[in-house]
Amino acid sequence: MRAKMLGAAAVSAALLATGCAATPSPDVADGVVTLKLAESFPAGHPFAEAGAEFFMARATELSGGAVQFDYFPAEQLGKAADLLSLTRSGVADIAMVAPAYVPAELPLSGVADLPGWTDQSCTSSPAVASMMAEDGVLFAEDFAPKQVRPLAVGVIPGYEVFSGDRVVRTPEEMRGLQLRSSGGAIDRTVRALGAAPVAMPATDMYEAISRGTVDGTALALMSAQPYRLDEVSRGATDGAGLGSWTATYSISERIWRQLPAEIRDVLGRAGQETTRNLCSAIDERNRVAKAEMTEGGLRFHEVSGAQQRSWAAAIEEVPEQWARDMAEIGRSGERALRDYAAALARAER
Repeated sequence: MRAKMLGAAAVSAALLATGCAATPSPDVADGVVTLKLAESFPAGHPFAEAGAEFFMARATELSGGAVQFDYFPAEQLGKAADLLSLTRSGVADIAMVAPAYVPAELPLSGVADLPGWTDQSCTSSPAVASMMAEDGVLFAEDFAPKQVRPLAVGVIPGYEVFSGDRVVRTPEEMRGLQLRSSGGAIDRTVRALGAAPVAMPATDMYEAISRGTVDGTALALMSAQPYRLDEVSRGATDGAGLGSWTATYSISERIWRQLPAEIRDVLGRAGQETTRNLCSAIDERNRVAKAEMTEGGLRFHEVSGAQQRSWAAAIEEVPEQWARDMAEIGRSGERALRDYAAALARAER
């Protein structure tokens, strides 16, 4: 798509036709649409680099420069838990929205964070993305009512236990521990294992574990390494399969409808490419992080055989209980479980 196809007259006319006088509206000048994108990760973080930064570069390239961005990383526009409401209100046009941070507002979208699915992001990410498309149950029941639209999806799978003073090898050794948790479905898993989830910013984990304020955390490998948890953890499980963490880059539906079709096409294509790029980066980063933390001295306890069956048995009821809880609030939990299982099978093929 060439920039000349998106000249000032075409963009301005299209925005007027779709109600650009409404508030909020995208920033348009000289035929260039500038969108505000906010996220919680700092610039250069592996997730931000393969996610938001890749998305912005591709959208600008695909539009021939007609789409530009004002980038606000590291919670510059607001806390991670506030980014959904900030997108709806127009403070941000696009933001990183993670269901685990807003479980009361996007409860059904925690389905991919439940335990027992897959440890491969390039299986889980496209599966979740298909359920967040316009004909998907997650879009219909979670995102559409909140007036936001997912453009790209990233799932960080393979949550493990990183423990401080106490080494954890079996589910029984989880009982009574206090673990920092990212919220949502991971909280359910932690409780099912007899531990207590503790909410705190990721930036506080290092000090909390080193001081014994918490006994450890449930976290993916790629997320543990940037926070140097290998320095304060005596060990970590390898294969416990405690769940995942899902994040989207979502745009305000009101902004989306005001944009010309050509711009929407660009953002949609850039979002699809970002989902693929991000999942590859996550899978690679998980692998590299484990190798580097092992070289640094962190001891991983491989969960296999009877122990693996023991971990699976301890958390096997979490998805069904989640589905029952979804039904109580009017969400299609059973359908989400079925749809996700089917989407994973398609992605694996």
